[in-house]
Amino acid sequence: MPLQLGVIDCSIMRCFGQNYQRVLCSSTTICSACAVFFFMTIIYFYRSNIYGLTYNSNMLLGNVSNRYLCPYFRGGLGNHMFMYSSLYGISKIKHMTLVIDEKDTINTVFKLNVLILNNAKYICEQAVLVNEKRPCAYDLETFNFDPSKPVKLKGYLQSWKYFKHVEKELRKQFIFKEEVNQKAQEVIEKYTKMFTSNKTNSEKLKIIGVHIRRGDYLTAHNIKYGYNVAPKEYLQKAFDYFRSKYKNCLFLVFTGTSKEDIKWRDDNVHGKDVLKVAANERNVDMCALTKCDHTIITVGSFGWWSAWLSTGTTIYFKDIAQTNSSLRKDFSEDMTDFFPDDWIGL
Repeated sequence: MPLQLGVIDCSIMRCFGQNYQRVLCSSTTICSACAVFFFMTIIYFYRSNIYGLTYNSNMLLGNVSNRYLCPYFRGGLGNHMFMYSSLYGISKIKHMTLVIDEKDTINTVFKLNVLILNNAKYICEQAVLVNEKRPCAYDLETFNFDPSKPVKLKGYLQSWKYFKHVEKELRKQFIFKEEVNQKAQEVIEKYTKMFTSNKTNSEKLKIIGVHIRRGDYLTAHNIKYGYNVAPKEYLQKAFDYFRSKYKNCLFLVFTGTSKEDIKWRDDNVHGKDVLKVAANERNVDMCALTKCDHTIITVGSFGWWSAWLSTGTTIYFKDIAQTNSSLRKDFSEDMTDFFPDDWIGL
């Protein structure tokens, strides 16, 4: 039966009328009043939750803290992973709640352990904007802000030191979806089978994933800013490093969909133990690279994260920035804020 709010209002008035001689209402009126109270409570919480809070199973329902930390996502998947990871690490230090939108790219790739909203703008558009100081260096000033109010931290935040204390947690979160994982496994198996068709090649095989990126770093703007791209001599040295360490290597060479990058790879990367992998969806290629025993990377955050997730030996191109360039100033003096200590630069 629909609620008759007019009748209930009159009944409540009678409860307190007649010179306060009657202090109790009839049971029917009390029940009706309770129903209205319950109904209005639902409306209140619905309006309070208009931006659509959805919590991971590890989040506490009803967290109404103002200590929110919002990302400013831009760039590709590798950029997003740096931003998310660094903000996740900062949020733990500052005792804040990291907030992302359910439509954010990184949330469509991985299952994350943070507060996910249907419309994060409700919180993040009201947040205080804080800018990073140096994109590829660890800078304590970057998170020297008041955490008592919502904050949006704008920056690339490309330093593993921002999240080294939450590395185990991030590795549990950066698990690719099953469909992507299956496709990536098929890529590895396809090329491994091609290489091991001769049975002598299958014994104690070490698979080294190689990621080549050049195209967008060769634009006039990026060259002027200070970017270098890895030459074929670097790749040859990196291949020789693993060949001297392991008797049986297979180098799976990945690159993007750029025709220029594909042509450069085909013209400059050769060897009996080298196979060139056809480009797949970016998530699939990154996942496939993580399945390799070891990694060789050139430039870019996509290759960086492929190596970080792989956990094997990583060889990186150390001359990614021109001396005295604007880009070089974005890094720490020895670049160890960007490249982990146990990676090998050539």
